[in-house]
Amino acid sequence: MIKKTFSIITLAAITLFSQSTFALFSKASAMDLDSFYITPKVGVSASRGTQEPRFTSASDVLRTYKSETLGRGHIVGVSVGKYVQDNIRLELEGLNRDRYKLDTTRNSDGKTLKADISSTALFINGFYEFEPSSISNKSFVPYLGGGIGLSKNKLGTITRPNTTVDGKTVEELAYKLSAGTLFSLKENLSLDIAYQYVNLGEFKSTVVARRSGARQSDLLEALNGGEIKSHEITIGLQYKF
Repeated sequence: MIKKTFSIITLAAITLFSQSTFALFSKASAMDLDSFYITPKVGVSASRGTQEPRFTSASDVLRTYKSETLGRGHIVGVSVGKYVQDNIRLELEGLNRDRYKLDTTRNSDGKTLKADISSTALFINGFYEFEPSSISNKSFVPYLGGGIGLSKNKLGTITRPNTTVDGKTVEELAYKLSAGTLFSLKENLSLDIAYQYVNLGEFKSTVVARRSGARQSDLLEALNGGEIKSHEITIGLQYKF
């Protein structure tokens, strides 16, 4: 109940922030966009190990699998934000992560379980920037920050020997912590290199199982694969208006 309530509050905050931000940009011709910025970005995500994936079969048998990482994923997205003070900025960020792979074996007999996983997340982030420094006349600004948001985690079709289980998309509360540096390239353009730790919440299946193309009895309990946790490096170009 607490998680659901918090998710509703987070969604309301993201919606309000996004509506306000896009409303401001839509009136760009009639207003001063000083202190606003936009940052397209790409990156790589290295997942941490999940908890033991598990589900309860139609015959009421608990199946557990080894805890594994989800491998490396790709990141692409954009953020738009505003400096509310000289060294404090807030932003709305949307990122898509794909190419995660669930690839594990059953604890009891070593049978495999595989599926593709992707996630789309919307965050409200806040950052504190430290005093600018320079090396060889090149200015850079280190910063710390974090964010909270909502993710849509999509588990693809799960394949097991002679059996498949339909995947599912679930909405989860997400959060992150980050540290990075802005390297000045031109007056209004900076290279943004950041590290972040991200928790995107859980991924799950449906309870629909199929064997050799024929529908079986539904699972008593869907597969719960744990949470998508990752260490990430992103690179972006921040353009200040």
